[in-house]
Amino acid sequence: MQEDLTERVTKAVSMPEFGWKQVRWSCHNIISLFLAATVLLANLAHGEIGAPGFSFVVTREGDSIRTEAHVDLAVAPALVWAVLTDYERYPRFISSMRDSRIVSRSPGELVVEQKGSFSFLFFSQDIEARLLVSEFPPNIIESSVLKGDFKVMNGRYELLQVGDNARLSFSGRLIPKFSLPPVFGMSIARSVLLRNFNELIAEILRRDADARLAPRTGR
Repeated sequence: MQEDLTERVTKAVSMPEFGWKQVRWSCHNIISLFLAATVLLANLAHGEIGAPGFSFVVTREGDSIRTEAHVDLAVAPALVWAVLTDYERYPRFISSMRDSRIVSRSPGELVVEQKGSFSFLFFSQDIEARLLVSEFPPNIIESSVLKGDFKVMNGRYELLQVGDNARLSFSGRLIPKFSLPPVFGMSIARSVLLRNFNELIAEILRRDADARLAPRTGR
């Protein structure tokens, strides 16, 4: 009788290995689903998914993260150009950037040093980059990394007049030297890049609104 009771207690307390594996698997799935849902909701919050004249696509090709984006804005192309080339004021409207300064300038080219963070939710990575920027007024800006926390960091902005709108297009390719989380790495990269692009658009629209108000307030 005593032996039978001891055996039953032992079986009740000692869950078989298969049972523990099920519990661990379930917990892992629950956590993964929660994080995936959180990232998706954040992407929806930061993006203008489905908005007319707005497209933002991030893809992975081997080690490279590629971005293709464009937006149509009812503003003067000259104003968009002014914001794009206002390098030293980037930290005022790009939340992930702490510092941006022009190191040197020559006709058509300049070297810009930037410091900030590549962060979203539970992930954060401080970054630095020195960029060679080539300007082709009034509509093209190209940049490539000289040194810093990216093996590759190439970008190209292009401005076109489309009817009464200015179409701003961006294409970029980057390979970070740091590691992104294996499961949510692309979602994090997309969220960071999309947030930066949206903040750039917001600054363009803010300056356009200020310019439209200026003549009225001056009367």
